[in-house]
Order: sequence, then C-alpha cells, then structure tokens
Amino acid sequence: AHQEQFRLSPEPHAKRTPTAKSRDSGAMLGSNIMRASRVLTSMRGVMVQQSGLKRFGSATWPRHSAALQCAAKQMRGAFTPSKGPDAPEAENASQVALPRWPAGWHDHLQYHFFFDGLFVQARVFLTPSLEEHSVWIYDHNVGKVEELLNSPERLQQSGADTLELTGSRLHIEDGKGGGFLQLKGAGGEQELKVQFENKHVFSWLPAGQGANAVIHRPDLALKLDYKGRTLQGRGYSKRYWGSYGPHWGYRFIQSSALPENQFLWTADATFRLGDGEAKYNYFKLLDGETGELVQASTENTWQQDCAGFAYIDGKRYEARITPLGEWMHDYKAGDTNSRMQLRYCKLEVLRPGAAPLVGYALNERCFGVL
Repeated sequence: AHQEQFRLSPEPHAKRTPTAKSRDSGAMLGSNIMRASRVLTSMRGVMVQQSGLKRFGSATWPRHSAALQCAAKQMRGAFTPSKGPDAPEAENASQVALPRWPAGWHDHLQYHFFFDGLFVQARVFLTPSLEEHSVWIYDHNVGKVEELLNSPERLQQSGADTLELTGSRLHIEDGKGGGFLQLKGAGGEQELKVQFENKHVFSWLPAGQGANAVIHRPDLALKLDYKGRTLQGRGYSKRYWGSYGPHWGYRFIQSSALPENQFLWTADATFRLGDGEAKYNYFKLLDGETGELVQASTENTWQQDCAGFAYIDGKRYEARITPLGEWMHDYKAGDTNSRMQLRYCKLEVLRPGAAPLVGYALNERCFGVL
C-alpha cells in the first residue's frame, strides 16, 4: 500500500505545466516521502545495530526489536498486530491509550496492582447478557481477601476517544501513557486511588481472532493512596475484546512482584469450544530493565492446577503457586454462565542456570459459557 502511495508517474520526463492542484499534490507527496524516509532511517539504524539478532519470535526478544517495531508502527495505527502470541508487537508505551468501552461482543479489562504487603485487583467484564465490575484487596496484615466492590451497574463511557468509565463508585481513566483507577466509598469520599504509568506494552492476536488484539502491560509503575497510606508498586493490565464463546475456559498466572525486575504472565486456554475451537497458550518473562522478553512457543507451554510449565530452547521453566486467598464469582445472566476463580498466591519461578524467582502472583481461572 505504501509503495502504491509513493509510486511516481510512468512518464517522468514528460513536460507539464504545473497547476495549483498539482503543486499541492507534489508538496503532499514530498512530505509523505520525507516522513517515510525518517521512519525508514530510524528502522535502518536499529537493524544495523541488531544485525546479529535471532529471528523475531524466538526464545529471546532483545529490546531493540521492540524499537524496530515501534518505528514501523509510525506507518500504521496502534494495537493492529498481525500475528499471534509467538510474535508479540511492541507498542509505544508513552503514546498509546486504551480504546473506548465497549469494543466488542465480549470485552474484558483487568488490573493487578502489587505493593509491599498489599495487592489490589480490579476488573470490568462484559458479555451480551451482563456487565459487572469488581475491586478487592489482599492485605498481608489481614491474611484474607477483602471485597471492596462487586456491582452489576453498567459503567458509562465518556465522550473521550479513549477509555473513561464512570459508575456510582468506580472511575477509570486509561489514556495516553497511563491513567488512574479511583474507588469511592458509600458516602462519595475517596476510598482508594491507583495512578499507573505504562512502561512496556505488547499486543498480539489471540487464538481465533483475525483483527481484535489483546493488550498486555506487564510492568506498570504505580502509586497507591489508601487509608492514609501512599505506596509505590508495580502492576499489570490486560484488555481484550471480540468473540470468544459461547463456550470457553482458561488458566492464567501473572506476577509483577518478582525480584530482578522480572515480570511473568502465562496462559493455557481454549476458546469457542466445539464452534471453531481455538487453542491458546503462551509463557512470557520480561526483564523490565533491558526489555528482553523470554518466551516459549505456543506448543511448548501448558498449565496444571497450581503450576505453569514451559520449554524454551530445550530448557524447562516452571511457575509454582501456593494460594493464600481466593475470590470466586459467577457471571450469570441470560445466556452467560461463567465461574471465575481468582487466587492471590505465593509464587516461585524455576529457571535453568539461575536461582528461583520468589514473589507473589494472581492465578485466574474461568470456565463456562459467555
């Protein structure tokens, strides 16, 4: 398409008398060529630096591959991946914003906020039959899950071009480079507020999806105000939309609370069971400092009840969880009947040739009908 846009006349030597229209067209063409040249120059510089890179989609994905993709994305829009989880696309973290709500038949937005001694979970879940949102915490000093909000109220999207949702108690703004989530008490006073900033953003096409992306942000930088305390932390967010049912099931383990600036997310899922069945597996371990992404190919990762496994370059990785607290909820209305189980867990990540990574994680499982 870009070659067609910049194609020149088949008669470059023919003499023509310039008109106002042709001069404007020539100026526009020159501007487009200069803009494309700048992008390609940027890409060329990255390619020269990384001339010895492995092919994209292999086990290790260096940070300059992300820079190369970000340069290429200047020629097209955000969240427009063309491949699945084995070839994630890097987005421009400081410039992208979540699209308006809702975006599809099923839409799902979730946040996992990890702090020293405290975990906060929030999500909005939509199907053709229902929309619900929830917020709960796990305070290590209390030792159990405490539900702060669980509501069937439909949140209202503002007139903004990006995600801005408001309900009687929950308000979320997720725009360019980050945003905030605010929970109000029954009397309207602020109960909890988390501000977040994008660091790394990835998108790809989940199994069975031809155009609708999933958006992963594994290493959000966080600031929490809660009960007179101000805490700094790291977090994760996922947003996806599209046709995933009617029958589905998945397992998911995610952590933004590991040492060495490491961030894990891994899934084992089946969508549209018996109706164009789509199998979906991935295992990602991000170095937040270097941007290096260690990942397993789809066929080399899977999960059991309390563990996720992967083979990467022939070497075994394992994510072991020990549940500490549980939140269980049935999304049930009309044709929708899905049970979601969320467990806050102790996590141990076993890696070849390195000490285990020990921290905390959210384990998410959901099975049923959308």
